[in-house]
Amino acid sequence: MAQITSCSEEKNVTDPAQKLSEPAVRSSVILSGCETERRCIEIGPYFQPVTDRSVHDVLYVDCCDEGELQRKFFENPEAAGKVLPTIDAVWAPGRSLADCISHEPFYYAVASRVFEHVPDPLGWLQEILDVLQPGGVIALVIPDHRRTIDYFRTPTTFSQVIGWSVEKPIRPTPTQVMEFLSETFEDDSTIDFDGEIQPFHELKRHYTDDDALGFAQFVEREKYYLDVHCTVWTPESFVDVFSRVITLGQLGCEIIGPVDGFVGNGSEEFLVYLQKNEPTKASLSSGV
Repeated sequence: MAQITSCSEEKNVTDPAQKLSEPAVRSSVILSGCETERRCIEIGPYFQPVTDRSVHDVLYVDCCDEGELQRKFFENPEAAGKVLPTIDAVWAPGRSLADCISHEPFYYAVASRVFEHVPDPLGWLQEILDVLQPGGVIALVIPDHRRTIDYFRTPTTFSQVIGWSVEKPIRPTPTQVMEFLSETFEDDSTIDFDGEIQPFHELKRHYTDDDALGFAQFVEREKYYLDVHCTVWTPESFVDVFSRVITLGQLGCEIIGPVDGFVGNGSEEFLVYLQKNEPTKASLSSGV
């Protein structure tokens, strides 16, 4: 596995000619833990892919089809001046990733600001690991909820992750929808997450409690996929939860990181790698 570039190494670059744009720096740090000369998959690239199709041998995958992505793209003010890359495969809810990509072998996977949207995070990670070669890496960029509109939410727990892996929801559950809509606030870019934040009831909200209840009932009644932050994390909570998941034998990988506040990003996200285990002699002899 390639060595992860440290934050201090990136900050010591003083030659302006060597400096990259912020998105390029961010991508280079994320990919520093991956074998970038090999074939990869990027999940949910939207209009800010980490990989570059002109440089990397990459397959772009999303849970939405091209029409839905185009609709979201044109409705998103942050997409102004950006380009929406063509999606190569749709990972439709309820279908395995391997089936959606024709069982191609990959050596690393990238998902930036996607993980928190997934209703069954353990099942999702298992499916990505299934399409990676042994030793392959998943690079995850995840928001630290303490610096986002999820500030007041409680970090996702081990029992929730395991429970969802048993229930296998293919869309955000009414509880996940209710929690997101009723416990988040509107960030107008004036919130100082390093300072003292107003009590929740004093902040402006996108949705009232009545709205949250109505949407939760709607998604259950209509089996509708409402895109919300299903889970919330800190670097510490991610490592704690998934170390227990791995010890329980539910995920065949090793955690590398996390890298908190890495160069090229804001302090609101962290980077972590999951490296797929090499097969044991026992599994090789049994044909597993």
